[in-house]
Amino acid sequence: MALELQGGLIGVEGTSNPTAAEKQECIETVSQYAINGWAVAGNPKTPIGWLAALTAETACVPFVNLTRLAAHAQPEGEPA
Repeated sequence: MALELQGGLIGVEGTSNPTAAEKQECIETVSQYAINGWAVAGNPKTPIGWLAALTAETACVPFVNLTRLAAHAQPEGEPA
C-alpha cells in the first residue's frame, strides 16, 4: 500500500551525464522526501529523472512524468 501523500511534490533535474556522486545524491534526496510522503516529478528520459522515477517507485510514492505532462499542456493545434 502506498504512503499517504503528505508533503507535496519535489521536482528532480540534473546533468545529461551525472557523476556517481550526483546519482547517490539523487537517490538519497528522493528517498528522504519519499519517506516524508512527498511525490516526485521529473523527466524519466534523462538519467537523473529515470533514477528518480525508480527511487519513487521503490518507495511507493507517486511519480509525475513531466514529459507527458508538458505534452498534454500544449494548446490546441500546437505540436508537442
